[in-house]
Amino acid sequence: MSRPMGTWPPVPPGPPDPPFPPRPPDWPRTPWSPEPRPPAPAPAPSSASATVVVDTTDWLAERLLQQRVVVLSGHLDAEVANRTVAELALLDASGDEPVRLQLSGVGADLDAALTLVDALDLMGVPVHATLLGTLTGPAVAVLAVADRRVAGAHATVHLCEPRAPRGLPGREVEAWAAEHARQLHRLHERLAEACRRPVEQVAADLRAGTLLDVPEARAYGLLDAAEPAR
Repeated sequence: MSRPMGTWPPVPPGPPDPPFPPRPPDWPRTPWSPEPRPPAPAPAPSSASATVVVDTTDWLAERLLQQRVVVLSGHLDAEVANRTVAELALLDASGDEPVRLQLSGVGADLDAALTLVDALDLMGVPVHATLLGTLTGPAVAVLAVADRRVAGAHATVHLCEPRAPRGLPGREVEAWAAEHARQLHRLHERLAEACRRPVEQVAADLRAGTLLDVPEARAYGLLDAAEPAR
């Protein structure tokens, strides 16, 4: 029996007809067809490191509190005053050593200043205040009521009345004016008591916007006598 003729060497079979593998039928999309699933995000490389942002202000304030130091700077509103009151209460309850109050370029709302004055009056430990920069407006009373009051050589004290807030509705102006006058008179009385001056003089100096350097503030009664040089 004869065998079918073939080629030599044998030729391998060719690739199958496309497509291979066969694709599913390309049906047209309809409004009921599901949307394609979005690709999954690529995993973060194992060498990636997380960045932690630390609030240096809170860290510094905590370290200063450990040294019984409270620092006030900038404009003091109700929120800052309430936090300062809490810090003073904490230091008052945690030791008998004096509390050092650092005032650096401070201004304050009338309410905030009187809140701090009340807190200082209620302290059971001495409060030693140091002034740096300019102290202005009602914040002057915070320095005046401290148990010990010193200032840097270039510090200034600006006696001036607080500004009235803007945007009050007409029906609230009268009530606010009465309360503002009451609190302003209380500020005059507290400053006059601390400086040992007549209330009328203190009120007139605040209205005039009197600016005092360190020797003048000392003569006015806002600062204690200078310590002898060592």
